[in-house]
Amino acid sequence: MLNSYYSTLTSKGQATIPAPIRKTMGIKPGEKLVFQDNGQVVTVKTHSQLVHELAGSLKPKVKVKYSDRKADKAVEQFVVREYLKYHGKTP
Repeated sequence: MLNSYYSTLTSKGQATIPAPIRKTMGIKPGEKLVFQDNGQVVTVKTHSQLVHELAGSLKPKVKVKYSDRKADKAVEQFVVREYLKYHGKTP
């Protein structure tokens, strides 16, 4: 079932995520969000969702104890590097 919600974009490029979507996704104030654009559809995920999707997909060079906090930081750094590369800027 497709539910539609509307939000108005401000002059600063900001929009409010409707409360039902925030509740469904478990988005809390201050949480980092990841926007993925495949050219046709933009997907919004929480930073934590992305980390959990990627968990186990990479083989570390050394054995380390898994930590959500460390994984969040690593994914954040990766996303920033990819964003900067895509926009022709150097990190």
